[in-house]
Formats: sequence, C-alpha cells, structure tokens
Amino acid sequence: MRILHTSDWHLGISLMGHKRYAEQREFLSWLISTINTEQIEVLLVSGDVFDSALPGSRAQELYYEFLWQMKQTSCQNIVIIGGNHDSPTFLNAPGGLLKHLGIHVVGSKTENPSDEVLLIKNAEGKCVLIVCAVPYLRERDIRSIEAYESIEQKEQKLLAGITKHYQDVFSIAFDVQAKDKNHPPIVALGHLFASGGCLQEGEAVRELYIGNLLYVPADLFPAEINYVALGHLHSQQIIKGRDNLRYSGSPLPLSFKEADHEKQVLIIDISDTQTTVNPITIPQNNRLLSIEGNWDAILSELNLIVEQGEPCWIEVYYTGDEILPSLKEDIESIISGTDVELLRLKNERIMRRALSATALNESLDDLSTIQVFERCLQKHGIDEPQSLELRNCYNEIMQMLSESDPNAEEAK
Repeated sequence: MRILHTSDWHLGISLMGHKRYAEQREFLSWLISTINTEQIEVLLVSGDVFDSALPGSRAQELYYEFLWQMKQTSCQNIVIIGGNHDSPTFLNAPGGLLKHLGIHVVGSKTENPSDEVLLIKNAEGKCVLIVCAVPYLRERDIRSIEAYESIEQKEQKLLAGITKHYQDVFSIAFDVQAKDKNHPPIVALGHLFASGGCLQEGEAVRELYIGNLLYVPADLFPAEINYVALGHLHSQQIIKGRDNLRYSGSPLPLSFKEADHEKQVLIIDISDTQTTVNPITIPQNNRLLSIEGNWDAILSELNLIVEQGEPCWIEVYYTGDEILPSLKEDIESIISGTDVELLRLKNERIMRRALSATALNESLDDLSTIQVFERCLQKHGIDEPQSLELRNCYNEIMQMLSESDPNAEEAK
C-alpha cells in the first residue's frame, strides 16, 4: 500500500495583502504529477484545506479542480479531514457526492465514532486499509462548559474529551481489523498539537484552544497503528522519535519566518512487515526572502537577488543609523522591471520614535490578537488579579469566534 500524506494547504491565504493562488495552483499541479509518478494509491489530507471558513470562489475552484483531476491518476481514494481553519459545514456539504468518487471527507466530529473509521477497498471489494479519520475536535464538541471553571479544569476536560474520542475511534478500528482475516493495516489522521511537536519561531499557526497550547500526549496513538498523519504544525517533523508519527507540514511557507523551512510531502509504504516513510521536497517557484542591515548590506543583497533573476517576494528591515528619507523609493528603483516584489519595509529609526523601548521591533503585523490585548492591558495599567479575569473573558470570546461556523444553519 502506497500512501501520500500532506496537510495545511490554506487555500486562499494572503501574505501582506497578496493572494497566493498561482503558487497554490503550481503546488497542486506538482502534487498530481508526483502522485502519478510515485503510483500513490491513497492520499491523506490532514486538515486546514482552506485558510478561511468562508473560502473565496478562486480557492474553491482550486480545490474542486484538483479533486476532479485526481480521478485521472493512479490514486482512487482520498481522505480529507477538517482543520481548525476549515468550516465543517462547507467541507461536509458535498460529501455524499464526493464519496461516490472515492473522496472521503470528515469535516467535524461525528455523532457515531464509527463514521470516522473508513474502509478503503480494492476493485475486488476487499478491505486493504482502515483509516481513522479524526478531524479537528472543537471545544464545543468534546466538553460541557460550566460557569466559574478554572483554566486547569477547562484544560483537563478538553484533554479528557479529546483522548476519549480518539480511543473510541481506535477501538472500533482495531475491532474491524481483528474480524478481518486479511488483517488490513491501520492509518490515522488528526489535526492537533501533539507533545513533542515543535512550533518554529514565527510559524503562522493559529492556537487551537485560545489561551493555552494544550499538547495532546503522543502516546495517545497506539504503537499498533501503522502510520499517523498529523496536521496543524507547518514544518515537517517526527514526533517523539516515532518514524511513523509525523507532521507533513504546509506545502508553502506561510510567513517570511517560515521561508527557510524545507517544504515536503511524505510517501508511506506499508507492507506486511514494515512501514517506511520517505519525504519528497516541494519545489518553491516564488521564494520569500528577508533582508536586514544597514543600507550597504541591503544594497548588496538586493543586487545579488536581482542578478539571480528568480521570482521572489522580499521584506526589508533597515537597521542603519543613517536617515534615508527615500528608502522605499530607492529599493523599488533597484527591483523595477524584475520579478522581485517588495512586500514589507521596516525602518528601525522610525520605529524607535513610534514604539516604546520594550516593544522596539514590534508592529501590528508581528503581533497576535492576544498580544495586542496584552498591550492594551499594560497601557491602561490593569494589574492582577483584574487582568487575569479580563484575559480569561477575552480568551473565551476569541475561542467562540474562532470555532464559529458561518456556513452552519440551525435545525428548525
């Protein structure tokens, strides 16, 4: 059995106001070519297909065009789970139709855990793979909310709810496997933050449960499972030294601080005796580059980039002492007529005047919403314990907003 694991496409995402449809289309075309070349039989997509719960028409076009083109490849089975960025309702809506095309979508936690256990069959109707397709588990789906809960009580309930749901799904999968004389292998998908996972500096990841990281223990996934395909973290990594427990990472760098991450998809070969994992590097046709220093250093870097002639987006951080009133114009004149585009310019001299010493290198682009809220608390001189109470209220509100599904309709 040959499987390909990918995740965190974030179709429709912008970088500083610039849409990335062209890069995402190139990735999906490359993915189809790779699936054909590598003779992939099953594709696993571990959440965050879209960047928004309300994806635009072009993002939707990329998604459905890709699914249709996949039917012309060697891969006739696709499993997709919802991530924390996805709208469960939107993903699930065409599920009945897509299922007839061998595309299995689980956008949100199901009422019956057995619905998250999928049986992949060959042309003869024989089960060749059992898939535990567990989507991102929203807080409202796995715990009851009570008044005056402490942060510790909330986290304990969340972890207990997540653990129980995964254990229920795994129990069903192992039961199905035991009853099948062919003993088909089991793979699992999840969209979560597993203990042992590493959040890289500047990685553009939204917290799953606002106000806490809530690491899920890696030993939640039994060793008997042949492979665990995780999504949420944007860098490819092995968890707790277990070669078959991995994040594939995002196919594109989603911020300038992710620019140095090597982006990959993972190919998994499962035989009767072993499971092997091989990464394949995704080509990046539009690089992200950060340039920092005084004017001489910036000028040298810019000339080198222009000489290389490769398409790229750049951010420039000027740290020199010299006053340069036409800094932006000078940079744009150098890159004019090339495939190099300036997305952001930060000038430390100006920032020194605008920001306090404790936040010298900060701008709104660099801060998360909770960090902005923290700055407001500091500005207004709100100290403990009042600030703790306000912070908890803010976290609850942000959690509700992040998990709302604008596509959902209430039953009448």
